[in-house]
Amino acid sequence: MSTEIVPLIVSLLYGVPSMILYIVILLQIVRPKHKKRFGNPFFRLYFLIGVVDCLGYVNSYIFITLPTYSFFSSFYGSSVFAPSPLTTAIYFAAYLLGNLQLFGNCFLTFNRFTSIVFPCERRSPGSHVLCHKGG
Repeated sequence: MSTEIVPLIVSLLYGVPSMILYIVILLQIVRPKHKKRFGNPFFRLYFLIGVVDCLGYVNSYIFITLPTYSFFSSFYGSSVFAPSPLTTAIYFAAYLLGNLQLFGNCFLTFNRFTSIVFPCERRSPGSHVLCHKGG
């Protein structure tokens, strides 16, 4: 049992502070004070992917990672986690959040690709977007 506690402590030591930092970054993006700087579609998409990332991390950590440690076997072996609609919903959420992360990152990558290949510049606030051709 003592050999299992070390990986758990290590994963908690980097997982929890990383999650807190990620949430702080996401909250800074949606603050009204920063709307001008972070109001474009890239940051809106980044925020949505961040929320899905946080939910996916918590879901997978609680329901997939923790059950692998033997000292949680009495809790996860209880009748609450027997095959039921609850466990089906948990696994469905894990797969759904994983796929949302995948597709969100694909959209984010496509967004960055189009901004590099087709660079656009705004002439003035409220005007239409003028795209420059490379060359």
